[in-house]
Amino acid sequence: MEALKQQLNSDTEMLQLQITTSSKDKNKLTQRHRMEMKEVEAIIMNLEGQLNEYKTKEILMNIHMENLKAELTNEVRVVKDQLPYSCRFRSVSLNQEERRFEAEVAEVEAWWSTERFKLTRRPYSARDVVSLRGTLRQSYASGALAEKLWRTLKSHQARGSASCTFGALDPVQVTMMAKYLDSIYVSGWQCSSTHTSTNEPGPDLADYPYDTVPNKVAHLFLAQQFHDRKQREARMSLPRAARASTPYVDYLRPIIADGDTGFGGVTTTVKLCKLFVERGAAGVHIEDQSSVTKKCGHMAGKVLVSVSEHIDRLVAARLQFDVMGVATVLIARTDAVAANLIQTNVDSRDHPFILGCTNPNLRGRSLAGVLAEATAAGKSGPELEAIENEWLSAAKLRTFSECVMEGIQSLSIGEGEKQRRLGEWAKKHDDSNFERRRKMAETQLGLEGLFWDWDLPRTREGFYRFQGSVEAAVVRGRAFSPHADMIWVETSRPDVAECAALAEGVKAAHPEMMLAYNLSPSFNWDASGMTDEAVGEFIPTIARLGFCWQFITLAGFHADALVADTFAKDFARRGMLAYLERIQREERKKKVETLEHQKWSGANYYDRVLKTVQGGISSTAAMAKGVTEEQFQEQAVPQSKM
Repeated sequence: MEALKQQLNSDTEMLQLQITTSSKDKNKLTQRHRMEMKEVEAIIMNLEGQLNEYKTKEILMNIHMENLKAELTNEVRVVKDQLPYSCRFRSVSLNQEERRFEAEVAEVEAWWSTERFKLTRRPYSARDVVSLRGTLRQSYASGALAEKLWRTLKSHQARGSASCTFGALDPVQVTMMAKYLDSIYVSGWQCSSTHTSTNEPGPDLADYPYDTVPNKVAHLFLAQQFHDRKQREARMSLPRAARASTPYVDYLRPIIADGDTGFGGVTTTVKLCKLFVERGAAGVHIEDQSSVTKKCGHMAGKVLVSVSEHIDRLVAARLQFDVMGVATVLIARTDAVAANLIQTNVDSRDHPFILGCTNPNLRGRSLAGVLAEATAAGKSGPELEAIENEWLSAAKLRTFSECVMEGIQSLSIGEGEKQRRLGEWAKKHDDSNFERRRKMAETQLGLEGLFWDWDLPRTREGFYRFQGSVEAAVVRGRAFSPHADMIWVETSRPDVAECAALAEGVKAAHPEMMLAYNLSPSFNWDASGMTDEAVGEFIPTIARLGFCWQFITLAGFHADALVADTFAKDFARRGMLAYLERIQREERKKKVETLEHQKWSGANYYDRVLKTVQGGISSTAAMAKGVTEEQFQEQAVPQSKM
């Protein structure tokens, strides 16, 4: 088109030049020349007409192209709107961006309004959650297992029964457990002692890398998935009749993992929970100890954080689960029954359980100051411990409520008036704020000048003294309940009455709350005061109280140790006969799959992979003729002594 326009312009200019030249000599031209000139002028007019026609067509063509472009753009928009959200990688208009954002907000709000979250309180909005998500939507296998876990637990709660499990150490244990138990536990204690990310073992102080437990979860979850695939291949290779008589094992038992204290601040808790979801955990528990001084729940020296700080941890965990679009079961644990220290007095809900000095003779003589002076004077070790014990004995530590009640009893008033004032004080029990309670004691109960100081007994590290109790655990359980799916109160002994008090206390405020219980191997069950029959009934008894998830944290560890020690001792004495009698014959008699360990490990499965790749036949199949495991298909008869 462009070349034609240029040619026409060139021809026109040449003809116009010829016309100009001809006009100068017009009088000299012959009649023939005039006729030729007219013909040329007619040609020029014709060419100009064609040029105008081409220009008109060009304009029409441009208009057509613009219309076509608009139509195609609209069609692309329609197609993109029909694509899954995760496939929309190209830039979008502001309207599209806003429509999709609002649609996702509505989706989250609808999700939160389901039965699953009817008891859950969130201090943030669905809009906050969607704002923290990327545009690439992802799904997580642990999400499906979380829903399965929730259904399992709620079913047990409704029946008054319990999902019982124990801490699994490795893929062998997790696959054996799958045949009999409907959930799996991953213990931080076991990981700390046997399998940290750095391979450095130690006690349960939560000082291992924070990906340690998520890594163990991944280890077990990958094993679960592999044995599930292996089982499906094996079953679908059987005739239908044989498959009907072959037990099916649900290897995909939901995993509940130990999140300790969240391993730091809010952002660390968020990242830890993200790892748990990605690695396969269906549930996570987080406890209310300080992450700096964390101890196993059955050790001494436990330091609590404030109620509000632990709520922040729970909210952080829930937020991360919401951002990832998973309904991971969140368990709030409290160590308030046996804890004796707390980081801060910032939360009024903790005030009733903080201990203060009631000895006015120690006014201005803080424990930390006394110890600092002794250290400066060269005291150390046992001497400092003796000084501390002496100071604490002299301090007469009491909660403020105990101090007030002792103060009323010491007043020179009639017994009836004492009881009236004690009753008035008891009525204000639910008001935990220390300043208001002190004002009431002074102005309404006649206790002006009452001495009680919670700063004097603080430790060298600055911690406040805390009076752990069932009541303190109930207060925390109630405070945590709106932000968690289940409450776990760590106890010091297996006591049905204590369990009943805990359940009654929490459920008085949150009647539908699920409860968890640690059937701890740290308890000396023989010294519990229960008969064997009572021990056997312990799980169903407290299940009826609402403890629908019960677990032995370290049973995998103890079982491993017992079997290894027992066998090693016998093997050293009797050699292969010990293995034959204690292991191989027992595996055969009890039909434990590891008897045929090549098959258990998946050799048949990968033979199927090889044959599938190689057209149905492979000369290098692992389980082909010659594999020693064929021996186990023969009827083995123990040989008597000659």
